[in-house]
Amino acid sequence: MRGDGPIEKRIVLLGAGNTHLRILNGWRMDPYARTQLTLINDTLSMPYSGMIPGCIAGQYTEEEITIDIGRLCAAANVELVSARATAIDPEQHVVALEGRPPIRYDILSVNVGSRPFLPAPDLPVVKTLSLKPLDTLLPRLEAAKARLAALDHPARVIMVGSGAGGFEVCLALRRRWTSLRDASFEILTAGERILSGSASRVSARGERALAANGIPVRTDARVVGGDAEVLRLEDGDEVAYDLCIWATPARPLDLLASSNLERCERGFIRVHDTLQSISAPDVFAAGDCSTLESHPDLPKAGIFSVREGPVLRDNLRAALDGKALRPYRPQPVYLFLLNTADGRAIMNYSGVAAYGTWAFRWKNFIDRRWMRKFHDAYAEPMAMESAAEEMAMRCGGCGAKVGAQTLHRVLDRLDIPVHPDVLMGARPGDDAAVHRVPPGKLEVQSIDFFRAFISDPYLFGHIAALNALSDLYAMNAEPFSALAVVTVPYASVAVREEVLFQALSGALACFRAHGVTLTGGHTSESPEFQIGFSVTGYADENQLFRKAGLQPGDRLVLTKPLGSGALLRSHMLGQCNSVWYEHLITGLLTSNREASRILAAHSIRACTDITGFGFAGHLLEMLDGAGLSARIDARPVPLYAGFQKTAGRRGEGIVSTLHEENASVRNRVSGESPAWLFDPQTAGGLLAGVPPERVDAVLDALNAAGYTEAAAIGEVVAVSDGGPNIQLVQS
Repeated sequence: MRGDGPIEKRIVLLGAGNTHLRILNGWRMDPYARTQLTLINDTLSMPYSGMIPGCIAGQYTEEEITIDIGRLCAAANVELVSARATAIDPEQHVVALEGRPPIRYDILSVNVGSRPFLPAPDLPVVKTLSLKPLDTLLPRLEAAKARLAALDHPARVIMVGSGAGGFEVCLALRRRWTSLRDASFEILTAGERILSGSASRVSARGERALAANGIPVRTDARVVGGDAEVLRLEDGDEVAYDLCIWATPARPLDLLASSNLERCERGFIRVHDTLQSISAPDVFAAGDCSTLESHPDLPKAGIFSVREGPVLRDNLRAALDGKALRPYRPQPVYLFLLNTADGRAIMNYSGVAAYGTWAFRWKNFIDRRWMRKFHDAYAEPMAMESAAEEMAMRCGGCGAKVGAQTLHRVLDRLDIPVHPDVLMGARPGDDAAVHRVPPGKLEVQSIDFFRAFISDPYLFGHIAALNALSDLYAMNAEPFSALAVVTVPYASVAVREEVLFQALSGALACFRAHGVTLTGGHTSESPEFQIGFSVTGYADENQLFRKAGLQPGDRLVLTKPLGSGALLRSHMLGQCNSVWYEHLITGLLTSNREASRILAAHSIRACTDITGFGFAGHLLEMLDGAGLSARIDARPVPLYAGFQKTAGRRGEGIVSTLHEENASVRNRVSGESPAWLFDPQTAGGLLAGVPPERVDAVLDALNAAGYTEAAAIGEVVAVSDGGPNIQLVQS
């Protein structure tokens, strides 16, 4: 729910191109009323294309040219779905995603860019490199350089294509790869000159810049094939190469070919001047992936897609309101600045060409101003406002439940697995779940419930389900059934249904992988999005893990990193960068099931999972139960990336709201009290007492199973004066 009322419509932005980035930044200051904005993108960060050549040449750092999409979405209160789109179905109003359910939309905007055309796609992958996708270009270039450096002859680098991208990157690589002794660079272009989209004077200036760097240009050289040694040209000639870089004209992504939208002869989405699809009025497209019906030959260049941003933003709002759309008019005169990687740039303005350091300073000013729009958006932590004003006259009690038809439609869309011990569950629609209890087994139950901490309902549902299952794995029980409790935000029926479907789909993906059946639950509406699960499993009584089972001399083994509480808080404030966030999400999605089985296989009996009370709180529960103390070595304790910078050494930075209450036990910790001791964990790892002689075998098994950060972090010792406590040491 927004402050202006319940969510009624959803706009989905597919792709994080320049046009959509402008919309995201504007949304932060001026969101549409009662509208959810969702971004679907397969990466959490994006380098700015205009500054990549400068970064390759060493003029900028990667951080300076990178837009952190995760932080930008958090700052703008935009739902971020990190997934790869595979198709668009305008009839069903859905975007199909890889590995998860489709996303429904009321209005869709597509800004997914393009890829270079590959005239010889069968060349060895190790000897070719495409300039796109941009988000992986820099590491791919470094890998290519390492291979070239290992050759026993001077490397031969061929740039195929002489547009702005190929021209700038070739010059930048010549400067970056000076350590490749005697390496040669050459540009092949199918046209009569380089930079053919510019005036001839610009091309001539570019040729002189290339010549000054020892880079020859071969014109009328169309590549049509090749093998591991040579590129074959249309005229029959052959060119030897060690690395072929494709900077050829744009081709559409496969996604567009899989979508039922009218496209031009080159395969791009055909749009009116309003950027609205010719064939689907609820779909818009901008940037390289689209073709303007009135300007079919408009170059695929960022200078146009950036200018499309304000028009697209206004038209998305107008489409929701049923108002007239305004046209986008490509600027007939525009400034184009080409970085020559030597502190100078070529200016192209309406056919006028010039060259000098002043031109690079001009380009640098424009590019840095563009990046500042986004870096400033998340430079400072967002203010955490109170929940929106309660909706007037919303019912409580059973009147707050989600409607029966909504629930039935969601259940019909879900693929709920069956289990032989579930006699009655969600499918028949009975009032309660009915289980069979196998002879000789104990029934183990737990429940977990919390507010949404990320914007993607599917991902939230998956993590919430894992978090609930963790309690059973921490006792060596095998879960088999679950009941859901979900409160969805106040919204229109269609929006509520989609949120519920996505959340339960994420949970079911988790449950299905763990052999667990969803047997029912309860749904209601609320100002906040919340999910919880009651889970049930079986266990053998003599195989149970117990908190009180520690023995003197046991080594303490932790299976997953600590620090999720502070990082999730940081993410909510728009301060968790994409590198930290990806490491965190990987950890949150790591199940404790295999770790539990490994511990059981090594006859471990003392175990707990680290969740809301933090490491210190849960360890003290184990120590109190056993009447023992622990000596913890801080050095090997695994932490999530960015936790130290986020929380500070002793919690003086951004910490979870539960941190200080957890820290009330700091009087039971001797030595320094670092922030990770008290950080509450979501989907945290297992903490187990392992006899010393089994530690190496347990850690080897955990590492082999994917728990690569598992570590032995201390030992159990006898109680000293003052009762059970934690002694922290720095070895």
